[in-house]
Amino acid sequence: MRVQRVGAKLRRYFHYYPGTVAVIGVLDPEKESRANFMPAVWNAGLSFAPPLFGVAVSPKRHSYRLLAERRPFSVSFFSFEHAELVAALGGTSGREIDKVKAFGLEVGWGEALEVPLLPGAFAAYELEFWNQVPTGDHDLFVGRVRAVWEDEAAFDEEGVPTPDRVPALLYYGRFLYGHPAPETRRIKKP
Repeated sequence: MRVQRVGAKLRRYFHYYPGTVAVIGVLDPEKESRANFMPAVWNAGLSFAPPLFGVAVSPKRHSYRLLAERRPFSVSFFSFEHAELVAALGGTSGREIDKVKAFGLEVGWGEALEVPLLPGAFAAYELEFWNQVPTGDHDLFVGRVRAVWEDEAAFDEEGVPTPDRVPALLYYGRFLYGHPAPETRRIKKP
């Protein structure tokens, strides 16, 4: 095994991948279609009570400015079959193009909050802005969950999205996408 001493920046930093992709949706008042979408792999559930979810976004991203205005936002989770769309959303900037028009996206809208949603997700959250936390070269945008959308067919009786029901989109880094193997087993709690 090779050792890399760490200075200010790592040469490689994909050791904790793969990660589940969360597609952020946020209103952009400067675009006619008013919605922008950006995939974020650095995402996590942060609290159960209150229900909080976070996404890390670089200040270099167009969505950063929109989120920093304390706007409500959505996050959606897609299956592997949507990998090309998610890659296209991540490979372009809403600063340069209107992604809704460019990709012919049909935008849905939240029930609890005015947030854009893309159809085809197996789950999505509507999030009210909660906090913004600087974390190095990214900021963590924390939202309080105000509504949850679920495709019931994707979840087992425990509420878990299992690979045999939905091959969740995983990101390995550098535009490499995949999905979990269908073999799973529930381990008995010790």
